[in-house]
Amino acid sequence: MLDVWFVAGIALGMIVTGFCAIGSFDRGSDSVRRRSWNREYAARKQAVLLSSRTRLRSITKRDPEGALSRAG
Repeated sequence: MLDVWFVAGIALGMIVTGFCAIGSFDRGSDSVRRRSWNREYAARKQAVLLSSRTRLRSITKRDPEGALSRAG
C-alpha cells in the first residue's frame, strides 16, 4: 500500500511542477512582449519630443519677436 501512495505523491508532484513551469513560461513570454512594446513606445515618444522641439525652434528662428504667438 505504501508503494501506491509513493507513486501517487510523485505523480501529483509532477503535475503541480508542470503547471508551475507552464505558468512561469507564460509570464516570461508576456514580459518579453511587454518589454519590446515598452522600448518601441519610448522610441516613439522620444521621436515626438524631438520633432516638437525642432518645430518650436524653427518657429522662433523665423519669428524672433513672437508675432505668431500674439496673432493667435
